[in-house]
Amino acid sequence: MTNSRVVLLAFFGACVGIAAAGQPPKPLDARQKALLAELKACPYQIVWETYRNGNWDLMAMDADGANKRNITNTPDIDEMYPHASPDGTRLLFVADQRKGGTRTHEAYHMPISGTGTRTRVGTNARQPFWSPDGKVVGYMRGVPGRFSESGSGLKGLYFVDIATGREWEHPRKGLTGLLNLCWSSDGKWLVCTARGSGFADAIAAFEANGTRAYEIARCHQEARNVYRCRPDISPDGRHVTWGKCDVNNHFGLGVRTMWIEICDVDLNAPDRKGTCFRQIVTDHYPWELYHVDWSPDGKYIVYARGHRGKGRMAGSLPVIGRKAPTWDIWVVKVAQPEVVVQLTHNGLSNKEPDWVPAAPR
Repeated sequence: MTNSRVVLLAFFGACVGIAAAGQPPKPLDARQKALLAELKACPYQIVWETYRNGNWDLMAMDADGANKRNITNTPDIDEMYPHASPDGTRLLFVADQRKGGTRTHEAYHMPISGTGTRTRVGTNARQPFWSPDGKVVGYMRGVPGRFSESGSGLKGLYFVDIATGREWEHPRKGLTGLLNLCWSSDGKWLVCTARGSGFADAIAAFEANGTRAYEIARCHQEARNVYRCRPDISPDGRHVTWGKCDVNNHFGLGVRTMWIEICDVDLNAPDRKGTCFRQIVTDHYPWELYHVDWSPDGKYIVYARGHRGKGRMAGSLPVIGRKAPTWDIWVVKVAQPEVVVQLTHNGLSNKEPDWVPAAPR
C-alpha cells in the first residue's frame, strides 16, 4: 500500500465522529459503539492532566470515559504528568507550588485515589517513570534554577528506591535531553525521545543497567523531515508508538500531516532499529496528536488531540504544564485503527493520559 493510501485511510478513521472541543459529541456509529462497549468492560482506568479554574489537576475516568472525577483538586498546587504504578495502586506525578515567593517543581507518588500521603521522589526530578516491578522510580534531574521540559535543562538520569529513598545515577553519567522515558517490561531497556546524549533527535533505547544506547527511529530523516516524539513501549516489548509530524508536507496532501505511528522492535537483537512502520491514526494541521500510552493488555492506545494554537506558543502546547485549549483524550484500538472514540469533550487542556492497571482487590 502506498504512503498516500495509508494516510487517506487513517485520516478517514481519525475523522469518524469528531466533535469540536467544548461541543456535544456527535452521534457514534456502530463500530464506535462497539469499541466503547469493549472499553466499558475493561478493568482499567485512565488518568490525565487538565487545566481548569486556573489550576492544573489530575483526573481519572473509566476506560470508556465514564465516572470522571478530580483526584487532586488542589487550588494552590499544579499537578501534572501522571503515571500509574504497574500494580495500579499508586500514582507518580510532578507538582508545582509556591513556597516563600518562589516556585518549586518536584515529583511525588501517592495512592491512586489521590488521597493519603504524598511522598517526594528524588532531587529536582523531571520526567519521572516507574520500573516494571514498581519498586524504583527513574527521572531526569533538572538543572538547579533552570526550569525546562524541552530537554535543555535536564542533566543526569537517576533512580530512587521508593522503599528506602536510596538514589543512584545511571551507569552512563551525565545523560542530557532525554524526554518521556519508559521502561521495558523485562527491565532491560529505557525508551525515550533523545535530544542529546549522542543523538541529534531520535527515538532511542538506553540500556537500563549498562552504557549501551541505540537509535530506534530517527527524526528529520533524509528529505522527508519527519518528526517523532514522546514514545511508549508496548507491554510485550515488541512495539513502540509515538506522535509523528510530516514537517515539510512530504506526502503532498496540501497540509501538514500528523500521525500516531507504530513500529516493531526487538531490543535484544543486534540491530535494534525499528521495522514495519505504520500509521494508525492521522490528522491534519492545525490539529495535532501526542501523549500516547499503551493499555496494559496492549489492545488500545490512549492519546491526546488538540489544536496547535497560535502566536508565540504555537506548537509548544504538548509540553508539560503548557495550557492547551481544545485538547481532549481519545482512544484507538490497535487492531482496528479506522475507529476512534473521544473520551473528553470540554477541551480543558486534557493531556498526558496514562492507563491505570487493575489494582488487586
